[in-house]
Amino acid sequence: MLAPWSLPYCFTILLGLLKLCRAQYEQLGYPHGYPQGYPEPEQEQYTAPELPPDTPRIQLRLAGDKRKHNEGRVEVFYDGEWGTVCDDDFSIHSAQVVCRELGYLEAVSWSPSSKYGKGEGRIWFDNVQCTGKEKTLALCMSNGIGVSDCKHTEDVGVVCSDKRIPGFKFINTMANNVEVNNLPNSTNVN
Repeated sequence: MLAPWSLPYCFTILLGLLKLCRAQYEQLGYPHGYPQGYPEPEQEQYTAPELPPDTPRIQLRLAGDKRKHNEGRVEVFYDGEWGTVCDDDFSIHSAQVVCRELGYLEAVSWSPSSKYGKGEGRIWFDNVQCTGKEKTLALCMSNGIGVSDCKHTEDVGVVCSDKRIPGFKFINTMANNVEVNNLPNSTNVN
């Protein structure tokens, strides 16, 4: 028998308590729901913003070299074609709009000069100036969709926070064959 003040005795007691706590945790099933009698926390329900009828319908994605799912070159799908956004006048406020439109809570930073590689196709937006409150990049001030004097060496990139908007669901309103491969529970969105 071990003496109650010895180190091995204390270690045995701690190990026993650890096993007991772990067994109780697994029995309660927290990973699969909340215990009976405790309400689950309310989730904010995301609703897609309503846009004025004359707003150009665009779709955004993040693309490029050596990147994570929440960062990359900003690409815009419009009029059946993917293109990019020029870094002229772009700011953290514009990055906020991009990140929210993609379902992230906020922007962390933005990068000029094609940090994520040069895009292809049209440069859909140039001299983008957002307040950060716009519901879509298409509502920010710019030269106008498709009006640009930029080259793809000026493609802008953003880094969004890892945190997603609670309840956000990607709603595809266009046939553009976007694949969202880097998100948990991702599916092909057509």
